[in-house]
Formats: sequence, C-alpha cells, structure tokens
Amino acid sequence: MSPSPHRNKIDPFEPLPAVGEPPDGRWAVPYLAQKSGLWTVHVRRPLTRRQLDAGLVDTLSASTLDALRAAAIRQDDIAEKLATRPYAAPTWTREK
Repeated sequence: MSPSPHRNKIDPFEPLPAVGEPPDGRWAVPYLAQKSGLWTVHVRRPLTRRQLDAGLVDTLSASTLDALRAAAIRQDDIAEKLATRPYAAPTWTREK
C-alpha cells in the first residue's frame, strides 16, 4: 500500500493531552502553515462572546515567529485587562 498523497498537505496540530493537567497558557504550540507560509497559533479554549467583543481573536498569523509572539502578547494584555474589569462595556459600544 502506497502512502497517501495528501499526507504532506495536512497542517500539524497539537494533540490533546492523554491524562493529567491541561497545558498552561492561552495559546497552543505555533506552527508554520504549509498553505499560507505564515506562522500560526490558536487559542486552547473557545473564546466567549465578551472576549470576542473586546477584540480578542482565536487565531493569530504572522510572517515571523517574533511577530507572532508580539501579537500574542498584545492579545494577552487585552485578555488580562478584560479579566480585571469583569463588567466593562464591550469595545463596540464606545464612541470613537
């Protein structure tokens, strides 16, 4: 039996842990997406409506790993501010 011609076209993903505590941190392991050529990372857990309204995203992509880390830090800062202000209004309600 020959190997599948599609095997190399599947992007890698972080497998779920078999047992024990879930991994720390909001972000999974970054990977280089084959189709786009961009470094990509996803959040480990789905975002709430409030987090989405605050401007958080579930996927980040960047051309370099350093740029991806910087974007993740910016997102973490937003998430931290949101966690410290549980009753703050969403960003779309503010006047610009």
